[in-house]
Amino acid sequence: MEVVSFWNDLSWVLDLRTPFLNIFFDLVSLAGYPTFLILFLSFGYFYWSPEKFSRIAMLLFVSGLVNGFLKDYFQDPRPAMEFMLDPRIGQSYGWPSGHAQIAVTLWGLIAIEFKKNWLTAFCVLMIGLVSFSRMYLGVHDIGDVFAGLLIGITILAIWYIASIYKFNDLLSNKLWIVAILFSQIIYYLSYPIHINHEPSAWFLGVMFGWYVFASKIEINKPEFVKIPVVLISTVLVFITMIAISNINEAITIQGISGVLASYVLGITFSFIVTWLIPNTWTKLKLV
Repeated sequence: MEVVSFWNDLSWVLDLRTPFLNIFFDLVSLAGYPTFLILFLSFGYFYWSPEKFSRIAMLLFVSGLVNGFLKDYFQDPRPAMEFMLDPRIGQSYGWPSGHAQIAVTLWGLIAIEFKKNWLTAFCVLMIGLVSFSRMYLGVHDIGDVFAGLLIGITILAIWYIASIYKFNDLLSNKLWIVAILFSQIIYYLSYPIHINHEPSAWFLGVMFGWYVFASKIEINKPEFVKIPVVLISTVLVFITMIAISNINEAITIQGISGVLASYVLGITFSFIVTWLIPNTWTKLKLV
């Protein structure tokens, strides 16, 4: 019983809460939700490095798919409503914490990719803050967060080892496209689907499209030109995300046709973000 109470007890967070910390950790927690992640990835893609942020994006897609599958397979309930301060969780399950898992894969790979001491320290801080925020807000217990961190570290370690041994070079780009498509089909067919819990075809489409259309076009202009271009690009991504998300939610087609429609919308979103916007700036000679 002591082990169970340690992993599941959240009564200790009640004594920590203050109006300021409630707002602070609510803002911190936004760093694990899709809107922030897509906008952050897009900003990094345009401003820092399309190649590095494409790798980061692909790892996040993998991590997100693993997390969604585990949540819907184990169907572990979240903490009691009396602890919850985050209304955005919907009907999702608790174990493992998606925020903790995504934080490790996102900020961990950023630290690995850029190899700067100050950035590594910041990434470790972000992993800690995002993970703790989920317990503070009462939507995950210690067990959920610990599992999310452990799974995230495992995924990151596998990715790192694969990069060292150049696993990506084992297949040509065309064969990787086939492999990704095949693995997504297997994932969808094996998913533990139940009422209001099914894999997001839109998300799978975004992943596939990002891999297929990601460009290596970098904005090599002075900062006074580069920053406005990047900000405009990010705003365009936000507008595109809202528009395509609304279209996706409006789809009433049932069965495989509806799944394919959502999948194509996801691909369309990635096409606009990773290919159309960068190539438009190229045509305008702003890169």
